Amino acid sequence: MPAKPALEGDLSRVQLPDVLSFVSMIRGSGKLALRHEQLERTMIWKDGEIVFAQSNSPEHSLGLFLLNNGKITPQQYEESRKKITPTMRHGKILVQMGAISPKDLWWGVKNQALEIIYSLFHWNEGTFAFYESTEELSSERIVLQLNASTVIMEGVRRIDESARIREKITSPDMVFVKVPGGVPDFEELDMNEAEIEIYNMIDGNLSVRDLIRKSELTEFEVMRILFQLLSARLIEVAPEERAVRPVFLDVEDSPELLKIISAYNGMFGRLFKALSKAVGEEPARDIFMTTLQNAETDELWTGVFFDQDGRFDENMLIANISELPLERRKTVLDEGLNTLLSVQLFEVSQHLDAKGKVDVFRFISDQKAALEKTA
Repeated sequence: MPAKPALEGDLSRVQLPDVLSFVSMIRGSGKLALRHEQLERTMIWKDGEIVFAQSNSPEHSLGLFLLNNGKITPQQYEESRKKITPTMRHGKILVQMGAISPKDLWWGVKNQALEIIYSLFHWNEGTFAFYESTEELSSERIVLQLNASTVIMEGVRRIDESARIREKITSPDMVFVKVPGGVPDFEELDMNEAEIEIYNMIDGNLSVRDLIRKSELTEFEVMRILFQLLSARLIEVAPEERAVRPVFLDVEDSPELLKIISAYNGMFGRLFKALSKAVGEEPARDIFMTTLQNAETDELWTGVFFDQDGRFDENMLIANISELPLERRKTVLDEGLNTLLSVQLFEVSQHLDAKGKVDVFRFISDQKAALEKTA
């Protein structure tokens, strides 16, 4: 490697997309090294295209990537890992064992490289240095051709999507079911083959981890499709999944808080029933979910879903306030529930006739009065 880089700088002053665009524009060939504290990432370039990527983080190893994406089993991972030598790479060992095919190896190397690159888009600090050289290419058996512009667009999209996805899909062990109401019109919804495939695999039994393993997509791609299906109200959390979520609060205050949540759930359920009667179940569900999504900037509602009856997951709501000081939990819960109920009541009332508005308002007023008496 040449002693002096042809291009270097600080990622706090020059953004990563600008660095990648510049190397692509000059059709550079060589090594782009990026560092942040103990983290190191390397991209190998040829004629302005990314042909390989490496990371010093253990979670970015090819073996773990294949394991996390369901291509190999934990047993195969442990057995193959013991056979790695300086001259025998993990991927080749797995192929020789019959754990993966050469096609799987190519898929793994390509998508592992992409995940390494996408991880860089979360870096706001660090340094970069580009060294013009072609020596690094000779040591790689598998050479990719990744267009820098495409990588940049996807990386920027992931920054925006990752946090929202994690709010909805909190664990790879979550299970989803299709929302009742018939098969959706895939053409009208502009769903591609990958999205349709994931939708068709959802059966109320397969976890997110199972869906990743059975598909040809990466973990992130499956999570993104599930997030899109959730947002479109084509799938929802399986009832069994909701039922077994743990309560994280101390014993002394969880009964009191559950009583408050249950009372509000009765009010939301009544609102949903009235709205469904007025506009139909699917439009009612859309209205409810839109209101909830708009409220998700409040951490109280992170990961919370409305079920088919317009009621939300009590355990997840409690989990969201479990980290608050004991004396603040009830106040935060009361304020959050009351705020969302007021917004939901306003939205629903626009679709009801005069009698319907009076009925739901009277019901909610009575429920709140009863709740105050028992407080």
